[in-house]
Amino acid sequence: MDTRKPSRWFRLNLWLHRWTSLVATLPFLVLCLTGTVLIFHEEIDAAMGVVPTAEGLEAAPHRPLAESVDNILAVSPGERVLSLGIDPKDHPGVLLLVTAAATDDNFDNAKLRFTRLADARPTDEHALDADKTLTGFLLELHAQWFLGPMGELVGALIALLVLLSLLSGLVVYAPYVKRVVFGVLRRGRGPRLLQLDLHNFIGAIVLGWALAVTITGFLLGFGSIATGLWAQTELAEVRRLSDARAVDRRHPPLDADGAYRAALAAAPRGWHVNSVIFPGTDFSTDRHYTVLINGDGLDERLFRVALVDAVDGSVSAVKELPLYMKAIVFSQPLHFGDYGGLPLKLLWTACTWLTLFITGNGAWLWWNRRRGRRGAKAAAEARA
Repeated sequence: MDTRKPSRWFRLNLWLHRWTSLVATLPFLVLCLTGTVLIFHEEIDAAMGVVPTAEGLEAAPHRPLAESVDNILAVSPGERVLSLGIDPKDHPGVLLLVTAAATDDNFDNAKLRFTRLADARPTDEHALDADKTLTGFLLELHAQWFLGPMGELVGALIALLVLLSLLSGLVVYAPYVKRVVFGVLRRGRGPRLLQLDLHNFIGAIVLGWALAVTITGFLLGFGSIATGLWAQTELAEVRRLSDARAVDRRHPPLDADGAYRAALAAAPRGWHVNSVIFPGTDFSTDRHYTVLINGDGLDERLFRVALVDAVDGSVSAVKELPLYMKAIVFSQPLHFGDYGGLPLKLLWTACTWLTLFITGNGAWLWWNRRRGRRGAKAAAEARA
């Protein structure tokens, strides 16, 4: 029997594993539950009719984007269009228009509207408030804890605690492997040993997945900060070099179709336009459209940004995302598992629920041990 005292390094990691896990238990349970639903956000939104379809019109010729803009402004005279979203893969035949009050330059109070590309008519005269949908509500809880951008930092802190728990758990688990064959469940020796074996066995199985999701969750916690930094640095250069004269936000001299064509002409062959952000927002200049362009496969996520002059249609710059933005952009599909179809979503769901189990049973193991110590202490005092 090995009676050597555990090393200081082991004791430190045991303390870290225990307390980082306990502190993160409740918020991590919330993240697991909401994350499970958000894995299937596209299917849920489709079933609830959140994103309309253009059944029978997907293959019809598209009307000019400017017609959709004019039709939306006609039914919402006090608003302006902040951006257009084009997603022929997941939402064929439908154009997403993000609107806000005519004086707004940010997306904080934005609303979603949709038109059919085939006839440029609104699918519904009523705007959709994204955070009022089920998945929108859960995403705000999961990503921001209802605290806005500050809530993203709270999420990053929770992810850091979970990451410390995982890494310290590896150190704590190492001596266990030497004593117990991997995968063996010691039945008949009390519930605590069985739960401990389950905790270690399942934890080892989902460790790689948990590390990936935790690290990407940590990076996503800095999404708003990184986007703001990109806007302040990348756009500031264009603002400095461009004519300071602002254009009409609601009706720029160059319409959305002109910005679309200009960006497409400057894009690499085979790439397409993903979004068109109008002049006069946090993510554009007072004179330029910001057009997001991307390709297929890996390039579907690594989009580039084209800045199109809203007066003469010239492309002022085509910029790649900086490294820190690429890391955050790649983190989102890996975090939610929504890039590999239904099989990957089911795998992500299974790993999430297994992680949910070891989080709960880890808390039970701590409580059971604490209760046992209290009982032993009470018995000793009674004998004294």
